[in-house]
Amino acid sequence: MIFGVFSTTTSTAIEGLKVKLRKLIVGAVAVSMALSVAACGSRGASAQSSGGDNSGSLVGIAMPTKTSERWIKDGDAIKASLEKLGYKTDLEYGDDKIPQQVQQISNMITKGAKVLIIAAIDGTALSDQLDNAAKAGIKVIAYDRLINGNKNVDYYTTFDNKKVGVQQATSLLAGLGILDKDGKETGKKGPFNVELFAGSPDDNNATFFYNGAMETLKKYIDDGTLVVKSGQTGFTQIATLRWDPATAQKRMQNLIASTYSGGAKVQGILSLMTVSRSGSSPR
Repeated sequence: MIFGVFSTTTSTAIEGLKVKLRKLIVGAVAVSMALSVAACGSRGASAQSSGGDNSGSLVGIAMPTKTSERWIKDGDAIKASLEKLGYKTDLEYGDDKIPQQVQQISNMITKGAKVLIIAAIDGTALSDQLDNAAKAGIKVIAYDRLINGNKNVDYYTTFDNKKVGVQQATSLLAGLGILDKDGKETGKKGPFNVELFAGSPDDNNATFFYNGAMETLKKYIDDGTLVVKSGQTGFTQIATLRWDPATAQKRMQNLIASTYSGGAKVQGILSLMTVSRSGSSPR
Protein backbone atom coordinates (compact mmCIF):
# COMPACT_ATOMS: atom_id res chain seq x y z
CA MET A 1 0.00 0.00 0.00
CA ILE A 2 1.22 3.52 -0.79
CA PHE A 3 0.48 6.33 1.64
CA GLY A 4 0.13 10.03 0.82
CA VAL A 5 0.05 12.13 4.00
CA PHE A 6 -0.23 15.88 4.52
CA SER A 7 0.22 17.92 7.72
CA THR A 8 -1.25 21.28 8.65
CA THR A 9 -0.34 24.01 11.11
CA THR A 10 -3.12 26.58 10.58
CA SER A 11 -6.89 26.34 10.28
CA THR A 12 -6.86 28.05 6.88
CA ALA A 13 -4.31 25.53 5.65
CA ILE A 14 -6.76 22.66 6.06
CA GLU A 15 -8.91 23.72 3.11
CA GLY A 16 -5.81 24.15 0.96
CA LEU A 17 -4.67 20.67 1.90
CA LYS A 18 -8.03 19.29 0.86
CA VAL A 19 -7.36 20.69 -2.61
CA LYS A 20 -3.91 19.08 -2.61
CA LEU A 21 -5.42 15.81 -1.43
CA ARG A 22 -7.88 15.82 -4.33
CA LYS A 23 -5.01 16.50 -6.75
CA LEU A 24 -3.12 13.57 -5.26
CA ILE A 25 -6.16 11.40 -5.89
CA VAL A 26 -6.14 12.36 -9.59
CA GLY A 27 -2.45 11.47 -9.77
CA ALA A 28 -3.09 8.14 -8.07
CA VAL A 29 -5.82 7.38 -10.61
CA ALA A 30 -3.42 8.07 -13.47
CA VAL A 31 -0.80 5.76 -11.93
CA SER A 32 -3.44 3.09 -11.32
CA MET A 33 -4.62 3.27 -14.91
CA ALA A 34 -1.06 2.91 -16.14
CA LEU A 35 -0.55 -0.13 -13.92
CA SER A 36 -3.78 -1.66 -15.22
CA VAL A 37 -2.59 -1.16 -18.79
CA ALA A 38 0.74 -2.76 -17.98
CA ALA A 39 -1.04 -5.72 -16.41
CA CYS A 40 -3.20 -6.15 -19.49
CA GLY A 41 -0.11 -6.04 -21.66
CA SER A 42 1.63 -8.66 -19.56
CA ARG A 43 -1.34 -10.96 -20.10
CA GLY A 44 -0.96 -10.64 -23.84
CA ALA A 45 -3.68 -8.10 -24.58
CA SER A 46 -3.57 -6.48 -27.97
CA ALA A 47 -1.85 -3.14 -28.47
CA GLN A 48 -5.17 -1.68 -29.51
CA SER A 49 -6.86 -2.59 -26.25
CA SER A 50 -3.97 -1.71 -23.95
CA GLY A 51 -1.90 0.79 -25.80
CA GLY A 52 -1.85 3.31 -22.98
CA ASP A 53 -4.93 5.35 -23.91
CA ASN A 54 -7.20 5.26 -20.88
CA SER A 55 -9.63 7.91 -22.10
CA GLY A 56 -13.17 6.79 -21.43
CA SER A 57 -12.18 4.37 -18.67
CA LEU A 58 -14.60 4.30 -15.74
CA VAL A 59 -13.59 5.46 -12.26
CA GLY A 60 -15.96 4.69 -9.39
CA ILE A 61 -16.12 7.32 -6.65
CA ALA A 62 -17.79 6.20 -3.41
CA MET A 63 -18.33 9.01 -0.91
CA PRO A 64 -19.86 8.35 2.55
CA THR A 65 -22.52 11.02 2.94
CA LYS A 66 -24.13 14.21 1.73
CA THR A 67 -24.83 15.50 5.22
CA SER A 68 -21.49 17.31 5.16
CA GLU A 69 -20.69 19.95 2.55
CA ARG A 70 -17.10 18.73 2.70
CA TRP A 71 -17.93 15.39 1.08
CA ILE A 72 -20.15 16.99 -1.57
CA LYS A 73 -17.32 19.34 -2.54
CA ASP A 74 -14.78 16.53 -2.59
CA GLY A 75 -16.96 14.27 -4.71
CA ASP A 76 -17.80 17.00 -7.21
CA ALA A 77 -14.20 18.19 -7.46
CA ILE A 78 -12.75 14.71 -8.00
CA LYS A 79 -15.44 13.92 -10.58
CA ALA A 80 -14.80 17.16 -12.49
CA SER A 81 -11.01 16.72 -12.44
CA LEU A 82 -11.20 13.16 -13.73
CA GLU A 83 -13.75 13.96 -16.42
CA LYS A 84 -11.56 16.84 -17.58
CA LEU A 85 -8.85 14.25 -18.20
CA GLY A 86 -11.21 12.12 -20.26
CA TYR A 87 -12.26 9.52 -17.71
CA LYS A 88 -15.86 8.49 -17.14
CA THR A 89 -17.01 8.61 -13.54
CA ASP A 90 -19.66 7.04 -11.36
CA LEU A 91 -20.10 9.19 -8.25
CA GLU A 92 -22.24 7.76 -5.46
CA TYR A 93 -23.01 8.80 -1.89
CA GLY A 94 -23.70 6.15 0.73
CA ASP A 95 -25.96 8.30 2.95
CA ASP A 96 -24.08 6.94 6.01
CA LYS A 97 -25.63 3.49 5.34
CA ILE A 98 -23.10 0.68 5.15
CA PRO A 99 -25.25 -1.72 3.05
CA GLN A 100 -25.97 1.08 0.59
CA GLN A 101 -22.27 1.85 0.09
CA VAL A 102 -21.47 -1.86 -0.20
CA GLN A 103 -24.05 -2.21 -2.97
CA GLN A 104 -22.83 0.92 -4.74
CA ILE A 105 -19.26 -0.36 -4.84
CA SER A 106 -20.44 -3.78 -6.05
CA ASN A 107 -22.33 -2.04 -8.86
CA MET A 108 -19.20 -0.08 -9.83
CA ILE A 109 -17.28 -3.34 -10.11
CA THR A 110 -20.04 -4.85 -12.25
CA LYS A 111 -20.02 -1.78 -14.52
CA GLY A 112 -16.34 -2.38 -15.26
CA ALA A 113 -14.65 0.39 -13.28
CA LYS A 114 -10.87 0.37 -13.65
CA VAL A 115 -10.25 2.29 -10.42
CA LEU A 116 -12.30 2.71 -7.24
CA ILE A 117 -11.92 5.75 -5.00
CA ILE A 118 -13.51 4.93 -1.66
CA ALA A 119 -14.15 7.16 1.36
CA ALA A 120 -15.53 4.37 3.52
CA ILE A 121 -18.40 4.71 5.95
CA ASP A 122 -16.97 1.76 7.86
CA GLY A 123 -13.40 0.83 6.96
CA THR A 124 -13.92 -2.79 8.03
CA ALA A 125 -17.10 -3.55 6.06
CA LEU A 126 -15.81 -3.80 2.48
CA SER A 127 -13.70 -6.95 2.47
CA ASP A 128 -15.80 -8.88 -0.07
CA GLN A 129 -15.92 -5.91 -2.43
CA LEU A 130 -12.17 -5.40 -2.19
CA ASP A 131 -11.56 -9.06 -2.93
CA ASN A 132 -13.83 -8.88 -5.96
CA ALA A 133 -12.09 -5.73 -7.16
CA ALA A 134 -8.71 -7.41 -6.90
CA LYS A 135 -9.92 -10.43 -8.87
CA ALA A 136 -11.10 -8.06 -11.62
CA GLY A 137 -7.79 -6.19 -11.68
CA ILE A 138 -9.37 -3.00 -10.30
CA LYS A 139 -7.11 -0.64 -8.37
CA VAL A 140 -8.48 0.69 -5.07
CA ILE A 141 -7.69 4.07 -3.52
CA ALA A 142 -8.76 4.67 0.08
CA TYR A 143 -9.62 8.37 0.26
CA ASP A 144 -8.99 10.11 3.60
CA ARG A 145 -10.50 7.26 5.63
CA LEU A 146 -8.37 4.17 6.14
CA ILE A 147 -9.78 0.82 5.00
CA ASN A 148 -8.73 -1.91 7.44
CA GLY A 149 -8.47 -5.67 7.41
CA ASN A 150 -7.90 -6.29 3.71
CA LYS A 151 -4.70 -6.24 1.69
CA ASN A 152 -6.41 -5.22 -1.55
CA VAL A 153 -6.00 -1.48 -1.12
CA ASP A 154 -3.42 0.00 -3.47
CA TYR A 155 -3.24 3.60 -2.26
CA TYR A 156 -4.22 5.56 0.82
CA THR A 157 -4.36 9.36 0.64
CA THR A 158 -4.96 11.41 3.78
CA PHE A 159 -3.86 14.30 5.96
CA ASP A 160 -1.63 14.10 9.02
CA ASN A 161 -4.77 13.64 11.09
CA LYS A 162 -3.06 13.81 14.46
CA LYS A 163 -1.66 17.20 13.48
CA VAL A 164 -5.18 18.33 12.54
CA GLY A 165 -6.32 17.38 16.05
CA VAL A 166 -3.47 19.41 17.53
CA GLN A 167 -4.53 22.41 15.48
CA GLN A 168 -8.17 22.10 16.46
CA ALA A 169 -7.23 22.01 20.14
CA THR A 170 -4.86 24.94 19.65
CA SER A 171 -7.71 26.91 18.09
CA LEU A 172 -9.82 26.28 21.19
CA LEU A 173 -7.03 27.49 23.46
CA ALA A 174 -6.57 30.61 21.34
CA GLY A 175 -10.31 31.26 21.32
CA LEU A 176 -10.35 31.18 25.13
CA GLY A 177 -7.38 33.53 25.28
CA ILE A 178 -5.04 30.96 26.83
CA LEU A 179 -2.79 31.22 23.78
CA ASP A 180 -2.19 34.26 21.59
CA LYS A 181 -2.33 34.27 17.78
CA ASP A 182 1.26 33.04 17.66
CA GLY A 183 0.50 30.09 19.94
CA LYS A 184 2.26 31.54 22.98
CA GLU A 185 0.74 31.35 26.45
CA THR A 186 -0.88 34.57 27.64
CA GLY A 187 -0.96 33.76 31.35
CA LYS A 188 -4.76 33.43 31.53
CA LYS A 189 -5.55 30.64 33.97
CA GLY A 190 -9.33 30.41 33.81
CA PRO A 191 -10.83 28.16 34.92
CA PHE A 192 -12.78 27.70 31.68
CA ASN A 193 -15.61 25.19 31.40
CA VAL A 194 -15.31 23.15 28.21
CA GLU A 195 -16.90 20.06 26.72
CA LEU A 196 -15.41 17.67 24.18
CA PHE A 197 -16.80 16.03 21.04
CA ALA A 198 -15.05 13.46 18.84
CA GLY A 199 -15.79 11.79 15.55
CA SER A 200 -17.12 8.39 14.64
CA PRO A 201 -15.62 5.35 16.39
CA ASP A 202 -15.72 3.38 13.13
CA ASP A 203 -13.57 6.00 11.34
CA ASN A 204 -9.86 5.43 11.91
CA ASN A 205 -9.15 9.14 11.48
CA ALA A 206 -11.28 10.05 14.50
CA THR A 207 -8.83 8.49 16.94
CA PHE A 208 -5.93 10.40 15.37
CA PHE A 209 -7.84 13.69 15.73
CA TYR A 210 -8.66 12.80 19.33
CA ASN A 211 -5.10 11.80 20.27
CA GLY A 212 -3.62 14.98 18.81
CA ALA A 213 -6.19 17.17 20.52
CA MET A 214 -5.97 15.51 23.92
CA GLU A 215 -2.16 15.59 23.97
CA THR A 216 -2.46 19.34 23.44
CA LEU A 217 -5.16 19.90 26.07
CA LYS A 218 -3.95 17.50 28.77
CA LYS A 219 -1.62 20.03 30.41
CA TYR A 220 -4.42 22.58 30.76
CA ILE A 221 -6.94 20.02 32.04
CA ASP A 222 -4.43 18.71 34.59
CA ASP A 223 -3.58 22.17 35.97
CA GLY A 224 -7.24 23.26 36.15
CA THR A 225 -7.13 25.90 33.43
CA LEU A 226 -9.71 23.82 31.55
CA VAL A 227 -12.52 22.06 33.40
CA VAL A 228 -14.61 19.38 31.73
CA LYS A 229 -17.56 19.56 34.11
CA SER A 230 -19.26 16.49 32.66
CA GLY A 231 -16.14 14.43 33.31
CA GLN A 232 -16.47 12.98 29.82
CA THR A 233 -13.00 12.97 28.28
CA GLY A 234 -12.47 9.42 27.03
CA PHE A 235 -12.82 8.74 23.33
CA THR A 236 -15.69 6.29 23.73
CA GLN A 237 -17.52 8.82 25.93
CA ILE A 238 -17.30 11.68 23.44
CA ALA A 239 -17.38 9.83 20.10
CA THR A 240 -20.22 10.60 17.68
CA LEU A 241 -21.29 7.66 15.54
CA ARG A 242 -21.24 8.44 11.80
CA TRP A 243 -20.26 12.05 12.64
CA ASP A 244 -24.02 12.63 12.92
CA PRO A 245 -25.01 16.26 13.68
CA ALA A 246 -28.29 15.25 15.34
CA THR A 247 -26.45 12.87 17.69
CA ALA A 248 -23.97 15.58 18.64
CA GLN A 249 -26.73 18.11 19.20
CA LYS A 250 -28.68 15.73 21.41
CA ARG A 251 -25.60 15.00 23.50
CA MET A 252 -24.92 18.73 23.91
CA GLN A 253 -28.50 19.33 25.05
CA ASN A 254 -28.22 16.48 27.54
CA LEU A 255 -24.94 17.88 28.88
CA ILE A 256 -26.47 21.30 29.41
CA ALA A 257 -29.48 19.81 31.18
CA SER A 258 -27.49 17.46 33.39
CA THR A 259 -24.31 19.41 34.12
CA TYR A 260 -25.05 23.10 33.65
CA SER A 261 -28.59 23.43 35.02
CA GLY A 262 -27.30 25.27 38.10
CA GLY A 263 -26.23 28.29 36.11
CA ALA A 264 -22.67 27.37 35.14
CA LYS A 265 -21.84 28.19 31.54
CA VAL A 266 -19.98 26.30 28.83
CA GLN A 267 -17.19 28.62 27.72
CA GLY A 268 -15.68 26.46 25.02
CA ILE A 269 -16.31 23.33 23.00
CA LEU A 270 -13.66 21.18 21.40
CA SER A 271 -15.26 19.53 18.43
CA LEU A 272 -13.26 17.26 16.20
CA MET A 273 -16.22 17.61 13.85
CA THR A 274 -16.82 21.39 13.53
CA VAL A 275 -19.27 22.29 16.27
CA SER A 276 -21.86 25.01 15.81
CA ARG A 277 -24.23 26.43 18.41
CA SER A 278 -26.98 24.14 17.24
CA GLY A 279 -24.91 20.98 17.24
CA SER A 280 -22.22 19.68 14.94
CA SER A 281 -21.59 19.08 11.29
CA PRO A 282 -19.48 16.06 10.33
CA ARG A 283 -16.09 16.46 8.77
